[in-house]
Amino acid sequence: MPPSKVWQVASQCTADLITSIELLPALAAQKLSSKGASFADDTSITNSGLAGLESAFSLLRQVPSLAETVGTVAKRVHILEASEPGFDVSYSDPSIPFSVFLNISEGRFANLRTAEALVHEAMHLQLSLIEQLVPIAKVDQGLHYSPWKRSKRPVSGLMHALYVFRVIDEWLAQLPKTSQETLDYAEKRHKEIGEEIEQLAPAFFVDNLTADGQRLLSRLLS
Repeated sequence: MPPSKVWQVASQCTADLITSIELLPALAAQKLSSKGASFADDTSITNSGLAGLESAFSLLRQVPSLAETVGTVAKRVHILEASEPGFDVSYSDPSIPFSVFLNISEGRFANLRTAEALVHEAMHLQLSLIEQLVPIAKVDQGLHYSPWKRSKRPVSGLMHALYVFRVIDEWLAQLPKTSQETLDYAEKRHKEIGEEIEQLAPAFFVDNLTADGQRLLSRLLS
C-alpha cells in the first residue's frame, strides 16, 4: 500500500543518501495504531517533523560512516506522536524492512535524542539483516536478564541491545563536542550505557550463542 505523502531528507555526506518521511494511508496507520502507536499528521510533519529529522541527520553527518549506514538501512521514517514532551518512543520491525518509527523529541537534548533513536532503530535493522545470513544465537536460546528491559529476554534480544548501545556509545564518542549540550549528553549516555552493560552476565548465556555470535560478543565487550 503506497504512502499518502512522501518528504525527502538528503544527507550531504553522500550524494545519493536519501531518507524518506512517509505519511501512511489511513488504513495502514489504523492497523499500526492498534498496536499502541500514534502517528503524526501531515501538519505536524510539515511544521516540526521535517526540521527535527534534518537536525538529527546533521548530527549523524558528523560521523560520516555511521550516517551512511543509517541512511542505507533506514530508508523510510514514519513519524510518531509522543504521549508527552519528555517521553520518546521508537521501534522497528524486521518484517517491515528499511523502515523506522519514531517521534521527534522535544525539550532538553531534543536533536540528540532524535538522532540516537535513528541510530538505535537502524542498528536493530542492520543486525536483523546480518542474522539472516549469519545467525548469532542458537535456536534454543533460553531467557536471561536484560538490564535494558529489566526482565528476562531471549539471548538474541540481549545481543541486539548490546550491539545497538555499543554503536550509540561509539557514535557519541566520535561526535565532535561543539557545544556544552553535546558534551553533557555524551557524558550522560556514556555513563548510563556503561552501567547497563556492566549488569550483563555473559557467562550465563554465551553457550546459547553460535560461534559467530560468541565472536561478536567478545568484540562488543572488548
